[in-house]
Amino acid sequence: MATLLPPEELDKLSKVDPEIGEALELFPASRLNGLPPDERVKQMRLGFDAMPLPDPVPSVHQSEVSYVTRDGTKLRMLVYKPALANEGLPLFVWYHGGGFCLGRPEMNMELCQEIVQQQYCVVIAPQYRLAPEHKFPIPVQDSWDSLEHIANHAKDFGADLSRGFVVGGESAGSAIAGVLSLQARNQSLKPPLTGSFLCVGSYFNPSSIPEKYAPYYRSRTDEACLASPMLSKESKAAFDACHQPDMTSPLSRAALDQKGHRGLPRTYLQACGMDINRDDSFCYRHLLEENDVETKMDVYPGGPHSFWFMFGESELGLKWKRETQAGLKWLLKR
Repeated sequence: MATLLPPEELDKLSKVDPEIGEALELFPASRLNGLPPDERVKQMRLGFDAMPLPDPVPSVHQSEVSYVTRDGTKLRMLVYKPALANEGLPLFVWYHGGGFCLGRPEMNMELCQEIVQQQYCVVIAPQYRLAPEHKFPIPVQDSWDSLEHIANHAKDFGADLSRGFVVGGESAGSAIAGVLSLQARNQSLKPPLTGSFLCVGSYFNPSSIPEKYAPYYRSRTDEACLASPMLSKESKAAFDACHQPDMTSPLSRAALDQKGHRGLPRTYLQACGMDINRDDSFCYRHLLEENDVETKMDVYPGGPHSFWFMFGESELGLKWKRETQAGLKWLLKR
C-alpha cells in the first residue's frame, strides 16, 4: 500500500519549479480579484474561449455527435479515433476542467489527438452544462448521462469496451470522473469501467476531512498553493460560489460515497505540488488502496495547478506529457 508522505515532505512540494517560477515573474497581477463571483467567471470565460485550437491531425479522425440529458437537453460530444481504424478499439472518456464554470470539450483537443495517436484508441470528450447558469448537481448529472449514452452506443463509435473502458478528467473534470467511477459501480453500468484517470481533482469535503487524513491535508492552507496563479484561493471561491455544490452529497466528491470504495477499477492519479487540490490526490489514493483498488500516481513538484496549459514545453510539462501517456497505457493494461 502507498504510504502518505510526511507533512514536511508535502510542504516541500509547493516550492515553485525554477523554470516555471522564472516565467511566472513576468505575469501581471490578476485584475479579477475583488470582482463578484459571476463577473469573475464571465471574465475568465472570455480568456478560455479565446484559446486557439490546434490544427487537425491527418492521422486522427474528428467528429461531433450529440447526446440527450435526462431533462431533454441536447449536448455535444467530440469523438476522436484513428483515421484508418478498424472496429473494436479501447475507449477513453475525458471530461474537461474549469471549476464547473469554464471550459468546453475543445479545450483538450491536442491531448485527445495525442492519446489517439499513441494509444490507438477512441477518445470521447463530452460537453456538460456549466455554472452559474446550471448549478450543482447538473454538471455531474449531465456527465453521467453522457457516460451511459457512450456505454450504450460504443459500437457506433468503433469501440469495443471489453478491450478497455476508461473514464477520466482534469480538475473539475477529475472530480466528475471520480464520482462517475462510483456511480458506474453503484448502478452496475454495463459494460463496467476498467479504469479511472484522475488528474489534479478534488475528492474530499475540505470541511470534514477524516481525522486520520487531517495531518496530511495541508495544501488548502499552504500559502504557496493558495496564491498559485492557475487556481488561486480567490478563483476557487468564485467557482464554488457560482457552482454551489452540496458538499455533503456523494455527487460532489468521490470520497463521500456512502457505499464505500471497494470494487472500483484501477486508478491513475496526478497531483501538482503547488496546487490547492494536491493533497486530495494523496489522501484519495490512500483511501482507494485501503479498499484494495490498484493505483498508480505521478507528482509534479513545484508545478501550479494544470501548469501544462501555460508551460507545456517546460521540462516539467514534457514530463507530464510522457507520464500521461504512460499512465493511460497502464490503465489499458498494455
